This record gives sequence, C-alpha cells and structure tokens, in this order.
Amino acid sequence: MNLYQWSVWLHVLSAFLFFFAHGTAMAIAFLLPKEKDANSMKTLLNVTSITIMPVGVSLLFLLITSIYMGYSAGWWNKGWWGLSFLIMIVMIVWMTWYGRKFYSPIRKALGVEYMTGAGKPNPAEPPQSMDVAYALVAKTNPRLLAWVGLIVTATLLFLMRFKPF
Repeated sequence: MNLYQWSVWLHVLSAFLFFFAHGTAMAIAFLLPKEKDANSMKTLLNVTSITIMPVGVSLLFLLITSIYMGYSAGWWNKGWWGLSFLIMIVMIVWMTWYGRKFYSPIRKALGVEYMTGAGKPNPAEPPQSMDVAYALVAKTNPRLLAWVGLIVTATLLFLMRFKPF
C-alpha cells in the first residue's frame, strides 16, 4: 500500500471517530431541554468535555488527510475539492461559534467551567438561578444543529463521491 491509500484509510477512520465522538454532543443537545435537575444538566454537559479531544483530533486528521489527498491526487485545483474544504472549515467555525454562543452560557449559569472565544477556558462561577439556566436552554435549537450537520455531511459525501466539477 502506498501513502495515498493509507491517507484514504485514515481519512475514513477519522470521519468515523468524529461521528462517534460528536454524536454524544448531538444526543446531549436533544436531552438537555428535557432535563430539569441542575446536577443532571451538569452531568450531561460534562460528558462533552470528555469527547472534545477525540473530536478535535479527528478533525485535525480529516483536515491533514484532505490536504494531502487533494495535493497528491491533483484535486487541489478542482472546484469540488475546494468547495468541500471550504464547507468543512465554515462548518467547524459555525459549530464552534454556536457552542460558545448557546452552550457556554448554560454551563456558566449552572456553575461549571465554560469556554469563550476560540477555546479559552473559564473557571466555574457561582451558579445562577435555575430559571436563568432553563431560559438559556430554551434558546438552543438541537434540530437546527442536526439538520445542518446532516445536510453538510450529505453535501460533502456527494462532492467526494461524484466529483461533479
């Protein structure tokens, strides 16, 4: 086997690792609005802190293998490859922004560590009232996250499989 074949294997493996790890966060996004106990909400949110490393590593390997395969296969200047790469970068930025905008304030309100910006950890602060936490959870939209994730994944798979332009 050559390096390109190993890259394809690592790319697919990284995608599976990403979906396994990130699927947990998606499930939590749907479970959180149903939860009314502060400790249970904290537990759910803390599960994502366990999966952040595999998500980050898998995304890193997806990006590295994408760049390598794009270069070595001569796809670097093809429209479908550039669009795929751009969609992936935009998705990473948007999902990070969404998490910081909607889920970090919930963590903060519950009195657990939270992140701001591009990943700046902030220490836990005294918890706010549960009414504040419930109001913040009500602002989340797990269906939007799921649909955006599904549409982007389907688009990326289409572009990689059919290479339309």
